[in-house]
Amino acid sequence: MAYLTVAVVLLALLGLLNLALVYGVVRRLRDGAADASSGNRPADEKILGPGSAVAPFTALDTDGRPLTLGDLTEGLTVLFLAPWCAACQELLPLVAERAAAYGPERLLTVIEQDPQQEGGGVAEYVERLAPVARVAVAREGDELVEAFRLTGMPVYVQMGADGIIAATGRTLPRRTDPVQAGH
Repeated sequence: MAYLTVAVVLLALLGLLNLALVYGVVRRLRDGAADASSGNRPADEKILGPGSAVAPFTALDTDGRPLTLGDLTEGLTVLFLAPWCAACQELLPLVAERAAAYGPERLLTVIEQDPQQEGGGVAEYVERLAPVARVAVAREGDELVEAFRLTGMPVYVQMGADGIIAATGRTLPRRTDPVQAGH
């Protein structure tokens, strides 16, 4: 009889533990659904999502030209990379190849400096991307980085009208329409 009592108590405890775990999972799922419906970003997103407005900012590109929210015209792709990002290092050759199809008028590359490395480790990125894209160098916390609420890399943003993000992704997509001279 003692074995039966112990078995029933253990089954009851396992049932309570299972109930608590299911409650926790359901609560997390509900919180995630509420965040998605209210426009908040899920934790795994690295940047503002489509339909979000980019905050105003001022910065300089590597040629010393000013860069502001007004420069983020419809159709512009903004690509964020960093030397400290292992995925960015792997993608750099592919990005440099695809960037040539965009041209400096349609692609802005933002390279976030590595605070642990002298010069920020950006020289190779600037050297490979400056001939085919407009390049800006930023630090974590700079206006340009904060304007997009950047939390991870690599990531790109396709701009829509009026500073609104049209699409985002992890690597620079292949451009399908040909670049025309003078555009």
